[in-house]
Amino acid sequence: MRPIFLSLSLCLFATALEAGPDRFSILLGSKHIGGTGFNEVNPGFFATWEREHSSLSVGAFMNSYERVSIAATSYRPLKLWSEGDFGIFGGLALYPENGRNFSTHLGEDIVVIGGFQARYRNTFVQLIPMNAESADGLISFGFTFSAP
Repeated sequence: MRPIFLSLSLCLFATALEAGPDRFSILLGSKHIGGTGFNEVNPGFFATWEREHSSLSVGAFMNSYERVSIAATSYRPLKLWSEGDFGIFGGLALYPENGRNFSTHLGEDIVVIGGFQARYRNTFVQLIPMNAESADGLISFGFTFSAP
């Protein structure tokens, strides 16, 4: 399943990778809504290629189980303003040894992720609803900035 995930990620980003990323994001942490015992410090780094009506991101982060995960997502803004935006995102993430804990796993350790995202200036927050016994949702946050 990992080779399929990596191949799919490369295909999704093949055209975007021709040019450098437009934005970088640093994930700092999270808060599990209705859950306890999770790692809430989730450092991570993402590169984003922005397009006219959407953006594509790929990156790595320390997950809630204290393991390194990789993710590939697509974001679609629903509301834009001069200093930010609000929209929806979805994608795939690799959760080594823990992917089967999610009701949205595709087999082995690949998990479908998605939710809402808001950005104001150089900060972002994401809300990821969950359908699991361990938590009702996840709020993650960090900083984002335009690539030089």
